[in-house]
Amino acid sequence: MKILSKHITIALLLITVAFTQLVKAEDNILPYWQAQMLAIDKGLNKLQKLYQKGDRKTALEVAKTTHFSYYKNTDLEAAIRSNVSMQYAETINQHFFTLTRLINEDGEHGGKLNGLADGLKAEIRQTLPGLPLTPKLIREQQTRLAQKKALRIENKNYSEHIKALNDALYQALTQYKEANTDKALQLIQENFYQHWQTSELEASLSPDYKHSVEQIFDKFYKNIQQNQPVAEVEQYMQRLNSLLQQTPQHKIQASKKKDSRWTIIIFCLAGLAVIFFLFVVLKRRKRLAT
Repeated sequence: MKILSKHITIALLLITVAFTQLVKAEDNILPYWQAQMLAIDKGLNKLQKLYQKGDRKTALEVAKTTHFSYYKNTDLEAAIRSNVSMQYAETINQHFFTLTRLINEDGEHGGKLNGLADGLKAEIRQTLPGLPLTPKLIREQQTRLAQKKALRIENKNYSEHIKALNDALYQALTQYKEANTDKALQLIQENFYQHWQTSELEASLSPDYKHSVEQIFDKFYKNIQQNQPVAEVEQYMQRLNSLLQQTPQHKIQASKKKDSRWTIIIFCLAGLAVIFFLFVVLKRRKRLAT
């Protein structure tokens, strides 16, 4: 009884270790490859069931779709070629081709087909932990992230930050009037950093407008630093207040920018179509004239 208990304990321990390693491996697989593997698994499982039911024609279609949509000439194959080996990547291709030939062959090959399909899943899956994205996928990912960030910045409400900046300007002027120059400069520094830079308010504005605001901020700061007359300092504060109220009109609209790109593309294509049409008409006229 003690021996049996010991064996059960060892077996459970081995299962736990194996499961832990599997979970760690899965955690080390990038989401994009997980999605690709899921699609391949789904396709191979489907063709196995179709073959068992006798629907070889559909099983063959599913085999080809799975191969050419999720592996052959895809980023997954490119990543395996670059980071594992060209030979290994090609072996997977050959196993896919063997699978399609087996489906087409006369006779019953269910056991062999299942073994080949399961082997294919394992071959691909073992390359995925730690497999990096291809340069193309990284570029696409960076573009998507940049677009998301641009839309987030565009849709963010900055009214509280604008109000905080205006309040800070007034407080800085008050401190300057009371001869607390260092306190006035500190107020400008802290609030400019917090409510203009880190709040992403500046990133949401057109470059020309942003430059204008920053120039006046700089002059306001330097005038206090150089102990210029209060009237002159106050003038810069008023100009800044006025400029900051105009921020809604100068926000960059990422969605409109995207739409405008498509408008330009469509316009160019339409222009090319018109040129081609005129070229065909002129060519026909020349033929008729001769």
